[in-house]
Amino acid sequence: MSSLCQVGSPVATVDSHHTSSRSDPACLVNACRGSFGLSLGLALWLVLSGTALASSNLPLHHWGYDAIERLIALGVIDRALIGAKPFSRMQAAQYVARAIERVRADEVELDGREAIAEPLLERLLAEFRPELIRLGTIRARPEDKTGSLRFGARVTSEFDASSIGGAQTVRFRENRGGEYYVNGIQNQTDVRAWAELSEWAALMVQPKFISNRHLLGIGATNNSDNFYLREFSLKLSYANVALEVGRGTQWWGPGYHGSLLLTDHAFPMDMIKLGTERPFQLPGVLSGLGDWKVNTFLGQLERNRDFSRARVFGLRISYLPASWLEFGLTRLTQFGGRGRDQSFPETIVDTYIHPANQGADKDVNEQAMADFRLRLPSIPYLIPFPAGLQLYGEIGTEDKWSQLPVPSRAAFLGGIYIPQVFQGDTLDLRIEYADTDYGRRRHPELTEVWYNNGTYTSGMRYRGFPLGHHMGTDGIDFFVRTTRYLTDRVQLGANFNIQERDRGQPVHEKKREAAVDLTWWYSKDVQFMGGYTFQRLTNPGQISAITPFQETFAPGVTAKNHLLWTAVAVQF
Repeated sequence: MSSLCQVGSPVATVDSHHTSSRSDPACLVNACRGSFGLSLGLALWLVLSGTALASSNLPLHHWGYDAIERLIALGVIDRALIGAKPFSRMQAAQYVARAIERVRADEVELDGREAIAEPLLERLLAEFRPELIRLGTIRARPEDKTGSLRFGARVTSEFDASSIGGAQTVRFRENRGGEYYVNGIQNQTDVRAWAELSEWAALMVQPKFISNRHLLGIGATNNSDNFYLREFSLKLSYANVALEVGRGTQWWGPGYHGSLLLTDHAFPMDMIKLGTERPFQLPGVLSGLGDWKVNTFLGQLERNRDFSRARVFGLRISYLPASWLEFGLTRLTQFGGRGRDQSFPETIVDTYIHPANQGADKDVNEQAMADFRLRLPSIPYLIPFPAGLQLYGEIGTEDKWSQLPVPSRAAFLGGIYIPQVFQGDTLDLRIEYADTDYGRRRHPELTEVWYNNGTYTSGMRYRGFPLGHHMGTDGIDFFVRTTRYLTDRVQLGANFNIQERDRGQPVHEKKREAAVDLTWWYSKDVQFMGGYTFQRLTNPGQISAITPFQETFAPGVTAKNHLLWTAVAVQF
């Protein structure tokens, strides 16, 4: 990997209440007044030192996440906590700096991995150049923008041509912020602009235009707007503590095609977030335990649901005991809303210290999850891939853990990621399986548990979409993806997906899907993308009610969907 040594300049080191039935930012700020004292005190105790490095968040599904994960799986980046997304551009830049440092220190062997690592690092260097200059990793050129005020923008315009079969007119679009595919030709264009002030504040705003309002909802999820504010946030950083207020999406867990508790499948939520901006170590002799990261949020759900403006509190603790192993613990608590006398943080404290549904505020809806990411080296005859492979998994429960080690209301997700299938080549492979139907198969009386609730009948959803995995309740999902670089700038990808949703119903949806996509990095600031997806759906379903939540399936109907999309992204 010697060619990387000429890039830039020297690197600086851097439970029982479930039933079998289906189940404004200003208000949010008022609800949270004075409520973060406990969390803030804990965060300040954990965060020991370091200057603030305010930085805007990297949007979910930005190509940088895949590039960084691949470098981790290749062993080029040796210490990284990536289970909680989004993370900031500065955190991404620190991982890139660490990779270059290891390459130049000859800590990464020349064994064929450079075929992938070199072009990835070159592209990441160009993307995060401003942050790498701030870190002292590379020297600024005369044309580089430096100073206390930094800003930028990314404009993305996408054209879709969709043919929805089976007399259907729309189809869910997975992990796209509550969006649908709609019959015909559509356009959606957004501008994601950001600004950073000194080392303590970052502002982001993302307005969006959609040519057909049904791209964002129809029927029970109806939307009447062609322009809307997709995301916005104000982040304030001090030492290693970041406080963020606004609207956004989060993805907690190592899953790629979905995650059990928190993804961007639903519409972005209005929330307040508090956590550590970057990984940290405990003081003194405890520093040898490894790296930690803490994330919390308090989100507010929509008005038109069972309990208007119900809230969701989330806590995630990420832990990296070794460079090859990452753990995560996540917990979501749904509470409050109009007509419910539940306040924050009292309800959360009471819920955390009592057994399931036995505290004073027992009528809450909860989910919990434990997850891991494990990197295994190449082993002759056992793991025959040049750079080894990565295993990851999630186990979740509705309500608190009622049984050990596997709860009665369990759900699972597991995956294998091979960053380099053949020596000296750029082909990778990912296989992932997820299951929210495990509990029903063991206990048939526990049907329709996941994302549903006997008290909160709209469920752990926002505008009808699950906060977690897009397959929803009683579902299974098998996903395969492979990519290969045709050139250093052109990547070809292919997916295959088998999915069944709501398998506890006499009639439920079955999907078979195949897709291809192409990405061309025309320059460091211009990216072209395109793809085609074919879906064959049996008994396709659509959301028919939100209060209580209900999905209707079309018995005996077979829909063949042809979904074509092209997009261009320009960065300023």
